[in-house]
Amino acid sequence: MTNSIGILFALLTTLSWSIGIFPFTEAARRLGSNALNHFRLMLATVFLTITSLIIDATGFYQLFTGDYFNAWVWLGLSGIVGLTIGDYFAFTMYAILGARIGSVLTTLAPAAALLLGSVLLDEHISFIGILGIVITILGVINISLGRSERLMIPDRGHGNISKGIVFGILGALCQGAGLVMARKGFLSEEQLHLSIHPVHATFIRMSIGTASMFILTFSAGRFLYVIKPLKANHDHGIRYAVLGTLFGPFIGVCLSLYTVKIIDASVAQTIFSLVPVFALIFSSIFSGDKISMKSFIGMVVAISGVLILIWRNEIQHYIFP
Repeated sequence: MTNSIGILFALLTTLSWSIGIFPFTEAARRLGSNALNHFRLMLATVFLTITSLIIDATGFYQLFTGDYFNAWVWLGLSGIVGLTIGDYFAFTMYAILGARIGSVLTTLAPAAALLLGSVLLDEHISFIGILGIVITILGVINISLGRSERLMIPDRGHGNISKGIVFGILGALCQGAGLVMARKGFLSEEQLHLSIHPVHATFIRMSIGTASMFILTFSAGRFLYVIKPLKANHDHGIRYAVLGTLFGPFIGVCLSLYTVKIIDASVAQTIFSLVPVFALIFSSIFSGDKISMKSFIGMVVAISGVLILIWRNEIQHYIFP
């Protein structure tokens, strides 16, 4: 029953993130990736502070005691790696490649989650699991690096396609690693016989990610470069940023931490990699994007790899009883 609830939360997370991709893509093109990243983290932190106080004010105040030091360390690192760094790469990638093709690169995140999970969480990778990773990556390459797919990407002046692909890969690796660190934060508190609400955990993750980003920006003397696009609000970019923040770092990240509290990070991240399927459907319905046969085959291969990752232990036991 617990695994079923975890999978349900993972699917809801995937749905929320898939919706958020589209307004974030528009916001990144209007405001720039750096300004968008600052704005949406700050706004999400405000949303989460209010929500945390409404849900459980006493539990929220207890976060600032020494009992939750380990949670602050691991969830804070998760925020820095997954949100501050990873999402900067992701937003730049989306601005270049667009929501549909860009989202496909997120299927690389389970590889990072599995590899780091084996080190931090003792989540062992079976031969079948490795095979699933390889199949997923092959599917991603087939979709993202094919010549016909590259020709379908319009040049909007945000960078070349190679940069978009590299940034997409780096973003996916950071997201996978960040999720493992978040689960480590939950487990470290459970070892002390303490519990932390997923919304409170999201607040920790978001607030540290936001603080680290603004510290770096102030240290580099680039705060005005962040404020200027927000003040200009080119083509109502802030409207898209607010909408994306609701579905992404607020609802989506909260749901993702509900998920990772229940099931293994590698399994959760694998399900999150179904974002391209949802994005593909939404893109076809709302944008009228046509899906080439090569892209469709690549998608099937990538998702097959994801499914192998989910069922890797059962498949291994069936083949090698």
